[in-house]
Amino acid sequence: MAIPKIDLVGAKIPTSDGEVNKYIYKEARACTEYNHGRKVIFINGMGNSGAHHAENALALSWVQMCCVLGVYNATDGGWEDFVQCIGDKNQFDGPGSHSARTEVSERTTFDGQTEEEAALSALSRNQAQVALFKLLRKSENRGCGIFAHSQGNLILSNVLQAMAAVDGSPSLSGWKIHTFGSPAVNWPGNITKYEHAFTWDPVTFLAGFDTTWTISKVGMPSDSINPITHGFLEYMKSDPAFIVNRFRWGSLGITFNMDESGLAKALVAMGTNTGRVMDIFKHLNHNHNSDADDVAVLYVNQIKKAPSTMAALKSNQQLVALLIRIMDEGWTGKEEKKAIEFLKEL
Repeated sequence: MAIPKIDLVGAKIPTSDGEVNKYIYKEARACTEYNHGRKVIFINGMGNSGAHHAENALALSWVQMCCVLGVYNATDGGWEDFVQCIGDKNQFDGPGSHSARTEVSERTTFDGQTEEEAALSALSRNQAQVALFKLLRKSENRGCGIFAHSQGNLILSNVLQAMAAVDGSPSLSGWKIHTFGSPAVNWPGNITKYEHAFTWDPVTFLAGFDTTWTISKVGMPSDSINPITHGFLEYMKSDPAFIVNRFRWGSLGITFNMDESGLAKALVAMGTNTGRVMDIFKHLNHNHNSDADDVAVLYVNQIKKAPSTMAALKSNQQLVALLIRIMDEGWTGKEEKKAIEFLKEL
């Protein structure tokens, strides 16, 4: 399920800052794994043309096998984008700036604005922030996965803080945030955050040292000899490694600990997107073979309770064969034999 060469024919190319468009990669929609009932939201980083934004959103649609709502963070040129990034980074809780709660409170007190108007006024220095604030507060988008790259993380962080100031911190519960190459430091509570960073992505250095040790990191991009990489497409190409490394503790190819149960649960949560699951198992078997069979057993046992995923697995006989091969290699225990027999009956 490698990232194909993205064809932009027929795709909406945004031209204005904060423009929101729907993206569905045609090759993804033609797959049985495509989830017609799911959508995610994407915010791009600095220096991206409208065509780059559309290309990234379509690549995300391919990996996630669903519709993508793209919020365009328009480029005004290198220097202008850099200045805007500094402003975004200092929007709330930066040197000399107020918290979002204080900013909203002062604007409602002294300017007579409602809390919503105050938040929009504060965010209006970047129209992508205004568009994202409105998009996330629509009931039909509640709980959508959000994917942000580079400056898009600063935009997203500011918007989430503004939402907490207007709607209360509990309103952020349930949001799942996926960051890529993020320079953001301040994030509000109550969100679930999955961070991804190439070890030598210089933009991530702006977020400071990772004291939580929770960022999923990959040393070098797939099929590249250049360690200094920041592009969103490169992040998408390394999706299997990032997913596995989220549950892995180690370095230089050596695994000290693997949360096999957590990884299996994450794979089950991918539902009918069995092409993505297969790529992850291929990476796991090639790079962390001793853990692959245990994860495979856990995955097979858990999807028995998910009929739609079972049907998708049955349709993907390549994945079925891969799972059987992983569990059948070397010494095969009782649980593995049961899982293998179950798969052979599909």
